[in-house]
Amino acid sequence: MDHGTLVTLFGVLTTLLALGYGVPQWLKVRKDGNVSGVSLASISCAIVSAVAWVLYGVWLQDIWVVLTSGAAIPGLTAALVVLLRNHASREGVWMTWAWAGALTAAAAVVPVTETPLVVLLGCSILWYVAPALWTAWTTADVSGVAPGAWYLLLTEAAVCAVYGVLADVPAYVVYAAISSVGAGLMLVRLRMGPRCGRCAPLARCSCVLEPA
Repeated sequence: MDHGTLVTLFGVLTTLLALGYGVPQWLKVRKDGNVSGVSLASISCAIVSAVAWVLYGVWLQDIWVVLTSGAAIPGLTAALVVLLRNHASREGVWMTWAWAGALTAAAAVVPVTETPLVVLLGCSILWYVAPALWTAWTTADVSGVAPGAWYLLLTEAAVCAVYGVLADVPAYVVYAAISSVGAGLMLVRLRMGPRCGRCAPLARCSCVLEPA
């Protein structure tokens, strides 16, 4: 299989996977209305990142970057809407505005150097996984978090890594590495459950054992 065909194949795969971005979380909250342990800031930052990637793909004239990033927006937006309707905590939403401002500043200096934008976009997944991980690891009840969203991210990371190498998009490789670590940590947290029945792993609290 020649190089061009491989690029197209993995471009299609990343786009198909991106279509599911946000959908597992949307389905879970829509079904039971449970938003426990879910970070609203994580989803809103991810939408900002997806829009930025679309614009970056246009600038690169890379159709697969545009399609992959654009495909993620509907699912993420649906998840954001259902979280808002179910009164998810708005803690940390300030990060969304800070992230949008940082990307705008990096884009403004592209005529001089594109390095800041490439670095920020490569690390953009941090603005999705970091708020989500912080919320999950400092909250006892994570029953509202959809495991499928993180398994999907882990799968997408593997495909994006290959595409980033084949299509020479370094930001995709960085994105894939951070995604893998973030998804792994979230899946570990979801398997742990609450410590002593009521405490989050990173919360400062003491557990009182109930009498037998």
